Amino acid sequence: MERGHEFTINLPGDGTYVVKLLEGVEIDEVGGVTSGLWSAFDLHARGDSEDEVYQELLGELQQRFAGGPGSPEFEHVRAYIHEHGSRLSDEEVAALDLAKVRGNMVRWRITDDEQYMVRLWQNSELHREGDTVTVRAFELEGSGEHLGQAVQALTAAVSDATGEHDAPGPRFDEFTSWVRANGERVSAEELAEEAEQQAEYIAARDKLPAITPDDIDAQSSTGVPLLVDFWAAWCGPCRQVTPVLADLAQQWAGRIAIRKIDVDQFDGIWERFDFRGIPAMLMFKDGKEIHRVIGFGGKQSLVAELEPHLASIDGDD
Repeated sequence: MERGHEFTINLPGDGTYVVKLLEGVEIDEVGGVTSGLWSAFDLHARGDSEDEVYQELLGELQQRFAGGPGSPEFEHVRAYIHEHGSRLSDEEVAALDLAKVRGNMVRWRITDDEQYMVRLWQNSELHREGDTVTVRAFELEGSGEHLGQAVQALTAAVSDATGEHDAPGPRFDEFTSWVRANGERVSAEELAEEAEQQAEYIAARDKLPAITPDDIDAQSSTGVPLLVDFWAAWCGPCRQVTPVLADLAQQWAGRIAIRKIDVDQFDGIWERFDFRGIPAMLMFKDGKEIHRVIGFGGKQSLVAELEPHLASIDGDD
């Protein structure tokens, strides 16, 4: 990631801003180790490269947003964006949204062995009317309160029209031909590597016991803190963090208990635990939350977040 990268950030109630967040980071390299100081937010990170440092700092900053509007951390970030960013007009926001949708790469599966990466929405149109966003493509449309909901609804409409290879819908052949003509086929080597990674993820996931929200009080009152990984099968970063958590559960045995909760299995769980993104890793002791990590910025960053809260062992100071 480049230092001058422009981030587009929506501030609830304020509009959308573009800001070069990383310009305020001071980078230093000593003995082959790269460190970064983000004095505006009192954040520090170390890594093997500038890009790794930037990613860790951004992950930590994302956690500042987790409290939502009104929290001191969020309002501090808001003030920084006001000072260093530029507010976009409604027309500029609409143009950016449309460019984002049209440039989005989608994985299209015809069969397990024939898959493509394709800009499925490259000819889409976007319309706003009041608080409703509508995206149209292939003579189909999807609507919602925000862009993500609209694209999700359009994706569902396309899925209904195409079906699957073994249960084709009325437009399966049409979309298959279009994707083959416009997409880039995923290589057999990449598919094999993904299958291996998926198997590793499933094995790691099965090492972490599942619990329900009502189990938290009892399981966090055993003398060691309880880390609960709130995850979902559709969440990419959740798949990345799962093997790391499985390794840490073994490495830190006796100092922490790590469990998982599938957010899709429990209604109202987002509001109950007050998080807006996953993976959300919340740490509890005696039924009370003592720390949280939202998102996954790499193993090194996660270890630094969790280690101070581990239970002590014999020989610890």
